[in-house]
Order: sequence, then structure tokens, then C-alpha cells
Amino acid sequence: MEENVKLEKIKKSCNTGEKVTNVIFVIAVVCSIICLIMITLIANKTDEFEAWVQKGIDAGYITTENSIGSVSTINISILDPNTIHSDSQAIRNVLETKPYSVIFIMYCLFGCFIFIVLAVMIKLIGSVFRIIREEDNPFTDKAIRRIVTVMIAASIVMFFSPGTVYGVMGLIITWVVYTIMDYGKTLQIQADETL
Repeated sequence: MEENVKLEKIKKSCNTGEKVTNVIFVIAVVCSIICLIMITLIANKTDEFEAWVQKGIDAGYITTENSIGSVSTINISILDPNTIHSDSQAIRNVLETKPYSVIFIMYCLFGCFIFIVLAVMIKLIGSVFRIIREEDNPFTDKAIRRIVTVMIAASIVMFFSPGTVYGVMGLIITWVVYTIMDYGKTLQIQADETL
């Protein structure tokens, strides 16, 4: 009887986890769409955007220095276009005529990429909650495979982020979790066989 109560709590926890990951997934997708819209707007109105950024620089709201603005103004730190060099004449021409548009489009592309990766990872994590809830047991082959897949994918993402050490640690943690899950599966099979 007590085990049934514990199982129901685990199912509720998995249900809540799946709902939370779905909300974060939607937020990540919306943010990536906003980044794509910003890219489109900047690309279609580069002259107006360049003038707007220059006006912000002249007013002191936008700076290319790594500094902290005063409390009364917003200080946006951007990359200085004069520090970018290229051997390609086409790239040099674009950087000379529309430097801020190029930089902000690059920022938005990078942001879009990050939000897409986040959305995929969150969806994978949510699928682990769903599988555990549907299988009634986290020690099934399907659940173990999904958990290991999610952890390897997360480790790869962390490896290619600025924290390579975290990626290596993630792979080691994946190995530990896999061993624990495999051990639990073996115990579950033994318990089923004794019944």
C-alpha cells in the first residue's frame, strides 16, 4: 500500500517535470523566433538601424567599451567593428558600410542557435519524465536508453560550451547514472523472477 503511494508521488513528480519542461520549451522556441524576427528586421532596414545605433552612441546610451553605465541610462556594450579584420573584400565592404547591422545580426544568430539547442535539450529532458511516467518503472530499457541519450547530449553541449571540463564531468556522471540504472534494472528483474 505504501509503495503505491510512493509510485503515485513519483508519477505526479514526473507529470510536473514534463509540464515545466514544456513551458521552458515554449519559451525557448519563442525566444528563437524573436531572434529570427530581429535578424529579418535588421537585415531589411540596415540603413535605419545603422542610424539608430549611431544616434545611441552619440547620446551615450550605447558604447563599444566594456564599461558600466550610470543608473539613469541603459548602457549596451557592443563589439567595436574596427577590431574585425577580413581578407575578403566583400566582408570588408559590408563591415565598412554597415558594421553595426553585421554585429547585431551575428549576436541574434548566436542567440537563436543557443535557444534552439536549449529547446531540443529541454524537449529531450521532458521525454525522460514522460517515459518514466508511462513505463511505471525507471529501470526499463527504454527509460535507461533515453536517460543515457539525454545525458550524453547534454555532456556534448557542455563540452562545446566555454566549460569543456563540465562536458567531461557530464560524461562521467552519465556513466555513473547508467551504472546505477542498470543495477536497478537487474534488481527489478531479480525481484520479478522471485515472485
